[in-house]
Amino acid sequence: MLASVPWVVVLLGVVLLVGLLLVALLSFRGPERQPVPPPAPPMVLPTLAATAAVTATPSPTPTAATPTRPTATPSASSVSRTPDVLAATGPPAAAGRVTARYRAGDNDRNSFEASLLVRNGSDAARDWRVELYFSGNVKGFQASAESGISVSADGSGSYVLRGTRALGAGDTETVGLRISRIGTWDRPDQCTVNGADCAVG
Repeated sequence: MLASVPWVVVLLGVVLLVGLLLVALLSFRGPERQPVPPPAPPMVLPTLAATAAVTATPSPTPTAATPTRPTATPSASSVSRTPDVLAATGPPAAAGRVTARYRAGDNDRNSFEASLLVRNGSDAARDWRVELYFSGNVKGFQASAESGISVSADGSGSYVLRGTRALGAGDTETVGLRISRIGTWDRPDQCTVNGADCAVG
């Protein structure tokens, strides 16, 4: 039995050496590498259709300026009107004073008709006085007005007409005339209203 003891010791020593060798080998062995996972499939992002973010503003189309021609307004003296139309147009405007326009109308061999339009261009009622002078031979003179009128003559061809009442601010008075004459004339040589010249046409 004693003879087998050394073998037991040797066997234990061998087992111990083998165990140490295994420990040494395991200590020097590096950590196991983890298996590399397979690469993930590439991520594909959805593509969006490109849209215009800026709305184009059309530039204004230049338009050629069309020159305007001034409209010619015929003057009262160049337009022929009857005495009835004269009442609608009136004498030339004159702010702040009384004006009058004489207009000859129908005539025959021995007489003619005329109208006298008196306008008050002021902002207050005014009396008016019209004086007509005829150098031709006047045989008869008649005047009429809606608001009343008085007529006086000096025998030398001058006739003075007065309204029987004041003419209101902005109002007009139409005087009808019937004049008998010798000759063919139908306009006065002179016409004044409140001392200012009338318009004769």
